[in-house]
Amino acid sequence: MKKLILGLFLVIMLVACSSPKDVQLTLSSVGDTMKYDQEVLSVKAGSKVTLTFINSAKMAGMNHNVVILKPKTNVKKFASDALAHGPSYVPPSDNIIAYTAMSNPGETVTVSFTIDKSGYYPFVCTYPGHATSMQGVIRVN
Repeated sequence: MKKLILGLFLVIMLVACSSPKDVQLTLSSVGDTMKYDQEVLSVKAGSKVTLTFINSAKMAGMNHNVVILKPKTNVKKFASDALAHGPSYVPPSDNIIAYTAMSNPGETVTVSFTIDKSGYYPFVCTYPGHATSMQGVIRVN
């Protein structure tokens, strides 16, 4: 009986340790620049991700967002299409996984999402002129 209980305990522990968990990620802008403080974020497939974006800018016009896209999305074209969709600058697209609201300097915004498939998911700021330097990738294992 003890072996059975020990065996069940080990199975439960293996499942608990291998299951995706809720993941909290934080991403910030770098002062009054058009840069994210991280270019690569990593999560396990199936994790429920809560991404908090902190716009640390102080200068007017340094509005930012984070748009997470499907792998192989043409980020340059997507950002170009976004220009016609102000003030959110998020065009309707099947390539969007999730996105934050547009943040003003000093604001913090949050978005939650789940990515079930492994891959490299680009993220970008779609505020006009920012996409060329505000890009990164979420690596999903």
